[in-house]
Amino acid sequence: MNILIFSVKILMILGVILIIGVLFFGYLKHLKKTRFPNWKFPDYISVGYAEYLYNKYVKRTIKKS
Repeated sequence: MNILIFSVKILMILGVILIIGVLFFGYLKHLKKTRFPNWKFPDYISVGYAEYLYNKYVKRTIKKS
């Protein structure tokens, strides 16, 4: 019975992680549509490229606001 409960807990945790991931990437897509419609958004992103894009686009728009 303990193995069954343990496997159900693992599946629930994976399900929550997947839901959080879908919400996060859905929010990113919403931001792209509303605030940066001409921004080329890659399917995958590296940390250095993310910092470059943040400094180029987001930081500049924060300063203007």
